[in-house]
Amino acid sequence: MMEDPIMRDYVKKILGEDAEAPADYASLIIEARRRGREGQPQPHLRPHRCDKHLQDFLDGIFQGEVWAPAKVYFKCLGSKQGEEPDRYKLRSSQKEVPKS
Repeated sequence: MMEDPIMRDYVKKILGEDAEAPADYASLIIEARRRGREGQPQPHLRPHRCDKHLQDFLDGIFQGEVWAPAKVYFKCLGSKQGEEPDRYKLRSSQKEVPKS
């Protein structure tokens, strides 16, 4: 993923010179949001309860699935704590089992 020199520079700026790049863009965006403007970890911040749903939504955007993960994400935002919906599984991440 990080073959792009602009993204490589961005990863160095956000995560530090010797940090390993995340596997996908969504993880990079979420990590950048957690670190704030200074690029330093902020231990007093906790991830939002719908953070994983946001990651599924962002992954869906990059993989061409937008509406279904968006519906689940916004349903999570509207839900009460402890009543969050199940995470959306991207079609591209589901492995087809060969029929025998």
